[in-house]
Amino acid sequence: MEERDLLAGHIRDLAGRTAGNDYLTHTAFLTLEEQSFVQRLLRQDAFAGTDRLLTGGYPEADRRVLLFLPSYMDRGMAEEAAEDADGGILPFVCLRVRPANARFTDHPGHRDYLGALMHLGVRREMIGDILPGEEEACLFVMKSIAETVEQELTQVRHTTVEVARVPAAQCSAQIRTQEMRGSIASERIDALLAMVWKLSRSDAQKLIEKELVYAGGSLVTSASYTPREGERISVRGYGKFLYLGCAGSTRKGRLIAQVRYFV
Repeated sequence: MEERDLLAGHIRDLAGRTAGNDYLTHTAFLTLEEQSFVQRLLRQDAFAGTDRLLTGGYPEADRRVLLFLPSYMDRGMAEEAAEDADGGILPFVCLRVRPANARFTDHPGHRDYLGALMHLGVRREMIGDILPGEEEACLFVMKSIAETVEQELTQVRHTTVEVARVPAAQCSAQIRTQEMRGSIASERIDALLAMVWKLSRSDAQKLIEKELVYAGGSLVTSASYTPREGERISVRGYGKFLYLGCAGSTRKGRLIAQVRYFV
């Protein structure tokens, strides 16, 4: 509870500074759990009229920064800033990491990149999403530590690497997805979780009870929740998928659900 109180106080302080002084304020990267809490907090009347944006540099980002926008800035300006290699008005940048010699790389994974960054003394909230790819990786980091990472991140696992700032759109290490279909009794979220991860309905419900499931960035508290088409479902420790809706039904009357799973 103390951490939630500190976060709530921080959010109120940022909103107040933007409203009172008309300049941009922002958080560090927020986890899905923190985003869900903040979104509930922002529904209060005290935040009415304060324009804000949650962004992580690309549409499917899990870790995001909350920006409170001054009167002279709109969301479009903030969203387009990701096209700038220096991040524009955004408080973070995208770093492209490539092996110095492509012949001698062992294709590091997410944990390898995160471990290398933490080894530099970088705090976790200063790091956004990490997208490892076959030929390069994309790291989203706060501007305040970007120069340090550019200069000091020289090795990831056993691979010597080179780091450069790039517009997010120029990084080829995009999230890979695959579409899958399966039959479900209903469009309830517990049925979808069971289908995607081959769980029993009761096991899927336990994930919800443990507060591990998020839909559209908000915590799911009921197994009967029905996602909207295009809504992103994230489960801590399992992964995430987009719900694409139903494509008909089986002869036995079960629905055929479609999802795009992030691999």
